[in-house]
Amino acid sequence: MSGVSYEDLLYAVEGGVATVTLNRPAKLNALRERTFDELADAIRRADAEPSVGAIVIAGSPDSRAFCAGGDLGMATAMRSADAIRDHYFNRMSMLSRRVLDAGKPVVAAVGGACVGGGAELALFCDQVIVAEEAFFAFNGTEIGGASWWGAPQLLPLMVGLRRAEEILYSSRRVGGGEAAAIGLATRAVPGAELDAAVRETCELLLDRSAEGLRQTKAGLRATKEILLATMSAAAESSVGGHPGVVAAFEAFIGGERIDWRAQRAAGP
Repeated sequence: MSGVSYEDLLYAVEGGVATVTLNRPAKLNALRERTFDELADAIRRADAEPSVGAIVIAGSPDSRAFCAGGDLGMATAMRSADAIRDHYFNRMSMLSRRVLDAGKPVVAAVGGACVGGGAELALFCDQVIVAEEAFFAFNGTEIGGASWWGAPQLLPLMVGLRRAEEILYSSRRVGGGEAAAIGLATRAVPGAELDAAVRETCELLLDRSAEGLRQTKAGLRATKEILLATMSAAAESSVGGHPGVVAAFEAFIGGERIDWRAQRAAGP
């Protein structure tokens, strides 16, 4: 895909910074199959560019979301365990590996809602600059399943186990200011100052040794890799198709809200 135009992204290099912008505002920058493929290629492309010293992943400025998670159209089509398994091992894991393996720092610029897979994508980044008005939501338990693409593995590292348990069990929203205070984000700024703060972060990185940054990232990567060793097993268990999860997912796609208390009262 290198050297061709992207459909779901905007890609630009300026002043040593490669900016990869999710550009599906009508879909709240949700991730479909093509988006995963293009993101993986764009990160590889930026990492291979000698003039680039930092990589930024951002949401389109005309969307109220950084990323709303997985695309519902993709989810509707991807019902079988085989399709979900293929998507994880050939798209999701490829993208997260590209972010982790890049020799250059990857900065997430979160200017709006950062939900589900979008919130987990941010966890793989090296720094996260967030607008105070934005929020993170790992919403697996709310819609009937669980977050498993990095959240159970990396969130405890960043915010502590007890805090991670509370966030993941509740699926609650974590505002930008709180995210920075607990370590989910690197820094929170007013939304109007987000672009300047991201640029300031990148300028500092550009003033540091490229080899030093590469070696530092390699050292930090080892800790993440140890924790991420359980991710593929979590992915395998999630595609089993538990009837309750399937029913909840069907309701979510249809725009319905499940009454989980009533579900318990009704029994199996």
